[in-house]
Amino acid sequence: MNRKEAHLTQGKTVVFTEQNPKCSYYGVLQHIETPKNKIWTGKIVVQGVYEIHNADDIFSLHYSGGEEVDVTGDKISTFSGKVARSFRSSTLMAIAKLEKSTNANIHQLEEKKRQLQENRLRLKNGHRTSEDPYLYFKLQSIEDEVVLVEQSQSEQMMLDGCPFDLEWLDSKKDEWQPVNYDQDFKFRLKSGKKVRLKEGSIIRIHKEQFEPFQILLNELELPAKESLAVLLRDFGFKRKHLVKCHNTLLRQLLHAQEEHQFSGVNFLFFQKDGNSIVIQHRYERILHQVGEDYVYDRFECTSDTNQRQVVTYTNMQQPSK
Repeated sequence: MNRKEAHLTQGKTVVFTEQNPKCSYYGVLQHIETPKNKIWTGKIVVQGVYEIHNADDIFSLHYSGGEEVDVTGDKISTFSGKVARSFRSSTLMAIAKLEKSTNANIHQLEEKKRQLQENRLRLKNGHRTSEDPYLYFKLQSIEDEVVLVEQSQSEQMMLDGCPFDLEWLDSKKDEWQPVNYDQDFKFRLKSGKKVRLKEGSIIRIHKEQFEPFQILLNELELPAKESLAVLLRDFGFKRKHLVKCHNTLLRQLLHAQEEHQFSGVNFLFFQKDGNSIVIQHRYERILHQVGEDYVYDRFECTSDTNQRQVVTYTNMQQPSK
């Protein structure tokens, strides 16, 4: 504080520190002395603790309130904040302020630690030069719902009913653990053990699961999925030869609210070495509140050489009424 400011601040509360400060105090600037060619000094009546810099210094304070001290002007500054009712109250307020800043620092360090762990695991998993095949999410509670928040785009996904395979970053074991969502922040490990994750925990999902064809496979029961795999093998094609997947069922499921019956056709186009096939997937789903849902899948595969094969799967002869 300069001399001009000091003259204007006499009779008001100011902040001051000591030569080897463990903390800063505040008090009333009673009067000042401004000798020529020397630094000005002020007489201050101590009122309270302004800021504590280290938790260990709480019980070694130099003042207790009411003392008159002479302080050089370079260690006096303007006061902002609330004057406490007593010196003890001011100490408690300073402790709360230190605790808040400490928690903020802990959060920043935990975030840096998480980033280091994530980057190290990416390198260890061989993602040094190739694009990371995973999307990363944070667990958060928003309006009493547990959601996944995608880190790069901040997009949200509800966990309740999430159809994707999830992996959780277990920082203690330094590895990704497959988990299934239960409720609230509770998840089930592959071993069957339940764990309660903290808000901010990292979850990853393989990008492949967001592909229309993978989502289509997720909607198939195991016998239908195996029949499709055999059909592709009979025609000499693999999943990597897929060119386009038109998933009508996905669109219906995403936009359905109170619907319980779905039917339509999906189209799968495969190409390899100049040869092509198209698979028409005719499906029907009837969802029941009680009892087993009705599932019907029919795969009609036609090649560009006019070869044709049909495979049908249903979990019951007739849909339940």
